[in-house]
Amino acid sequence: MGIDFGNLISRSFQIAWQHKSLWVFGLFLGGGGGSYNFDTDKLIKQNRYDMDLDRFDGMEQFFNDFAVPVLGVVLLAILGFALLMFICSLIAKPAMIDGVNNITRGGNYRFSVSFSRALDFFWRFLGITVLAIAAVMMMILGLVLFAVVLTPFTLLITIPLFIVVGFFLWHIFGLGQVAMVARDISIGDALQEGYTLLSRNLGNCLIMSLILIGLGIAFFIVIGIITLMLFAPLNLMVGSMTGGTLAAILLAFFIGLPISLVLGGYSGTFFESLYIQFYFRLVEPAPAYAAPDTTPTGPTPEA
Repeated sequence: MGIDFGNLISRSFQIAWQHKSLWVFGLFLGGGGGSYNFDTDKLIKQNRYDMDLDRFDGMEQFFNDFAVPVLGVVLLAILGFALLMFICSLIAKPAMIDGVNNITRGGNYRFSVSFSRALDFFWRFLGITVLAIAAVMMMILGLVLFAVVLTPFTLLITIPLFIVVGFFLWHIFGLGQVAMVARDISIGDALQEGYTLLSRNLGNCLIMSLILIGLGIAFFIVIGIITLMLFAPLNLMVGSMTGGTLAAILLAFFIGLPISLVLGGYSGTFFESLYIQFYFRLVEPAPAYAAPDTTPTGPTPEA
């Protein structure tokens, strides 16, 4: 079954641009490429503070007494933030699937409805995500053990095997996630459908994988250029406007953060909508959006 991948890509750009509320979901999906890259080290050097700790009496004792508690608090904060992002991703992914499903298949997309719909799938998405993580860990462990047994041929066998197994897991779970939301089915049925679609469309799945990798590299380069063009002048501006290191870092963060959110949200929405539409093309050979009917509707002329 042939798929017009060019049309899928074009349609994904349109969806990402026309439905900007999807950027909120796209931002938490991990596919986003937005980033900010202020050179804080340069800002610190520009301020030329004398950071010689020998000038401060008792500083060594201070670090000995408080370093461990401070590191513990920082570690807990990082773990808490990571958990929050993980929970947000479990909501964002089904919400994105529901939204793109409605947009491309004639439904009525609303941000609040898709968000509410995502909450209904939270536990199922948690389950399928845990299974995916477990499958990846088992794959890595199995390949490591395989590499130890076949040490002389590790690179020749393990790396291709890793790519093949990763390819199958990626599409089985990816297609299964879309199926679970689009068809409101169980985790087991979703994974079964993902496997069936993959086994019947290996060529199309391989092409989609290469497209996603190629577009990911292209997005990385483009966003890197945009980041450089936008943030290099901002680095200079922030460094010249602020007299203190902390103020410079804070100002750079608040200027760069909105730009980062926009880039990350847009790119995340594009990549997710592309794969979601790919699923619909596998299950529906005809385009998800029908061409306009050109049949005459006026009165039939008399003979």
